Amino acid sequence: MRHIGVIMDGNRRWAKAHKMETLQGHNKGAENFGHVCDWCLQAGVEYLTVYAFSTENWKRTEQEIRHLFGLMEKYFLEEKTRCVEKGVRIKLIGERTRFDARVKSIIKDIETATAHCKNLCVQIALSYGGRDEIVRAAKKFAAEISDGSIAGDLLTEQGFEKYLDTAGIPDIDLVIRTGGAENRRLSNFLPWQTVYAELFFSDLMWPEFTREEFDRALEYYHGVKRKLGQ
Repeated sequence: MRHIGVIMDGNRRWAKAHKMETLQGHNKGAENFGHVCDWCLQAGVEYLTVYAFSTENWKRTEQEIRHLFGLMEKYFLEEKTRCVEKGVRIKLIGERTRFDARVKSIIKDIETATAHCKNLCVQIALSYGGRDEIVRAAKKFAAEISDGSIAGDLLTEQGFEKYLDTAGIPDIDLVIRTGGAENRRLSNFLPWQTVYAELFFSDLMWPEFTREEFDRALEYYHGVKRKLGQ
């Protein structure tokens, strides 16, 4: 297995269940993100993609959005050196036009600082929606047809992939979604890249996701006979 995707769901419900403010749930969830990166390194996983903030999440309150982006900035600023030491490359995928100049600068800084890292590539889906990604990719392709760079009738699935945010990254092998039985779906998470992914749904909320549960997900994956349509 080369590539794991994680839908980190349940921060707010975990906080509510523990009689905490919503933002405290996000704080606890942010801590677990670092743990999962370490677990992937230890398991020899090459790529990890986490669903951090969807295009639909812009509908949340301004206070919650500010807090989520503050957590991201804090992590990038504090963990940049550690990522380099561990060989972890950080790459953001998603639609960036809504980010302010400070956020764009912080993203560019950590992407540049870790670009050479080879042990684990972590893609953080931020302001990301799967349909939005495909539409943006189609627009890039259409622009190349318009300027004569490519002939439209020569497009293939492999050729189209280079226009996606994940160009050059292998498809996802396993998707782990936390948050319980009420959320057994992908929620617009990388629809192109998960066509043959195995799906593991955890009853745990994201802040309480453990190494034991991570290992159970890996065991589940290795126990499935993957035919890939054959």
